Amino acid sequence: MAIDREAEAREDALRVFDALHPGILNNPFIPHWPTPPQAYFLGLHIHLGAPEHEVFEALFGGAAGGGKSDALLMGAAQYAWQHPEFAGVCIRRSYAELAQPDALMDRAMKWWLPAGVHWNGTDKLFTFPSGARVKMAYHGHPRDDLQFQGAAYQYAGWDELTHWSDPRAYEWVSLSRLRRPEGSKIPLRALSATNPGGPGHAWVRDRFVGGQRVDGKLIQPQCPYVPARVTDNPHLDSDSYIRSLSRLHPTVRKQLLDGDWTARDPGDYFRAEWFGPLLEPEEYPVPSGDSIRIRWWDLAASEREGSARTAGVLMARMRSGVRVVLHATAFRATPGKRDDLIVQQAKIDGRSTVVGVEIEGGSGGPAQFEALRKRLSSQGYKVVGARPRVLSDDENATMMRNPQSATGKAGRADPVASCLERGWQRRGECLDTGGPWWGEDADRAPLDARDGIRLMAGPWVQEYLDELEGFPDSPTVDLVDATSGAWAWLEAHPFGKSAPPRTLTAAGAAQPQDVHPDARRKPKGVRAAMAPKGNRYTP
Repeated sequence: MAIDREAEAREDALRVFDALHPGILNNPFIPHWPTPPQAYFLGLHIHLGAPEHEVFEALFGGAAGGGKSDALLMGAAQYAWQHPEFAGVCIRRSYAELAQPDALMDRAMKWWLPAGVHWNGTDKLFTFPSGARVKMAYHGHPRDDLQFQGAAYQYAGWDELTHWSDPRAYEWVSLSRLRRPEGSKIPLRALSATNPGGPGHAWVRDRFVGGQRVDGKLIQPQCPYVPARVTDNPHLDSDSYIRSLSRLHPTVRKQLLDGDWTARDPGDYFRAEWFGPLLEPEEYPVPSGDSIRIRWWDLAASEREGSARTAGVLMARMRSGVRVVLHATAFRATPGKRDDLIVQQAKIDGRSTVVGVEIEGGSGGPAQFEALRKRLSSQGYKVVGARPRVLSDDENATMMRNPQSATGKAGRADPVASCLERGWQRRGECLDTGGPWWGEDADRAPLDARDGIRLMAGPWVQEYLDELEGFPDSPTVDLVDATSGAWAWLEAHPFGKSAPPRTLTAAGAAQPQDVHPDARRKPKGVRAAMAPKGNRYTP
């Protein structure tokens, strides 16, 4: 009798498991029992009571070695086993990643071909004995949308999701290609797996993991996340793998070993700690009488997801010399809507704020600037632009004579990053570097510092820092360009309502005569790159 009760209890437990994790028990295409995190992940749509008509999204992983790829293949096999109408797709960013040894496609062959699944190498398609199909695909460029045009899947498995720098491809496939035949009960699922890090770290973290912004506000995730660790995976020699990961860079080690989404690589140009503690606007108001400020715009003209954005950065330079980033915004819009938003922002910033516009190359750039300049000037706003030649003699519009260096975005950002790091050193917030400025501003109030860049707190700060710290590899660099433009104009106009008299240096660059003494310490090459060449200015 005891044996019968044990058998009955076991059967009851398996029935409960099968109800909560359908398609796993006795599935011939899942060659090993899922780990507890994997099983929970595969039944999450049932545990959470996901609506049948909506696409269920979830992320698995965190640390390396947690069985991420196995979880995605299990997810595909769950409903391919007994549902002839099932169609699924497993996706990597490139075919090379998809075809690597022991990667998703190679592992699927080892799992499924011995169990009787047919493989079509031309179409990269697995056909199960039930008639269900699972395709192996890649998506690394907008034109790859065409591979999925007209397709209908019930399952999309995204491997290494942070390899996609933005969510456009993920959303295109997951939200527009997932649908099912009439009367089918197969759930619509977009299941993903990845580690922290990579070009898409920020958007994946915000969508699935959440966390705390640098301004202290919480990011609420939109979709569930199931963390996994290398120690959760009994199919891996975890001891040797942990020893290998321990030799990595500390940031990468935290990401891959601990699954730490707060760990991030130090920026090549900009680092969040160089800005110092965020300044609260109520505690540190920037007085207009002791500062000059500009909102610099880097223009784009498209609403298409993944395209360049129009970005505007509001920066002030205090009488003492320190700069303050007061606000940043970026958006995608058509030219008419874009100009409307720029005018609206100018009204918010006020007429004491100069409006700076990057003039695009080509014949359309000057006309684009001139139309926007006339519109803003007619409402009393001071407008400046950056181009090698003067386009207007209007006293409200002055063309800076190309303050950017000839080395592109990185060259324009370099002196800004140098100023940012120099301020960090001057405040003594790092180890003594032995440099000439270390600690000189340590006892000064934040807005009385003589150099560096500070950052006002606000809900926009996280996105701003994500882009700056990821530069030059960020998927978007528009906020960096706008920051460089604002910094360059303030470098040429240190303070005051009229421009200082200028003389030509030996390098041929116009040099202000009343620049703060610290500014003259800049290397000659930086002055030449950032200061305007040629004629004096009238802002």
